[in-house]
Amino acid sequence: MASSSVEHEQVFIGPGLSLFKRIVTIIGIIGVTALVLWIAVYQHSNRNDASVIGSTIAAIIFVAGFVYYLRLIAPVPFTITVSPQSVVKSSRRGEVIDLPWENIDRIKEEFFPNGKRISVITYRKVIEPGQKAKAWAVYRDDVTDLDGLAEALKQVLPETCNWQSETVHE
Repeated sequence: MASSSVEHEQVFIGPGLSLFKRIVTIIGIIGVTALVLWIAVYQHSNRNDASVIGSTIAAIIFVAGFVYYLRLIAPVPFTITVSPQSVVKSSRRGEVIDLPWENIDRIKEEFFPNGKRISVITYRKVIEPGQKAKAWAVYRDDVTDLDGLAEALKQVLPETCNWQSETVHE
């Protein structure tokens, strides 16, 4: 991560889905698609009727829907920049959440009973209709240095902002 000085920006990285998990998922999808096509060819040679074609199309649509679902839920790489003026979370998809310190209401950290930090959640002051108070949350598996992020936020935290610590899963 960046320097430990309060005067400089610190950048924390959320790497997204690991290369290993991505490759294993792609191989699994290719395997399932190959199995569907193999069954379709085998059934077509035995039963040459329309039900084979229809069920193959349905299976391919199901696999395509599953791939689309995986794309929706896949963790997106992001960065969190902590500076004396603001906290900025930007994702690779182009979503940017820029929170000046005066707009942050509170920051909450959650711990397991053994003292291991689970998450850091940032809440903003709601200033527009329809705006949600929870700005963003990052969990231990999402960011490479969750403890460093929490410490960086504590160092720059203004007096107007509340810091809450909570033990969960007791």
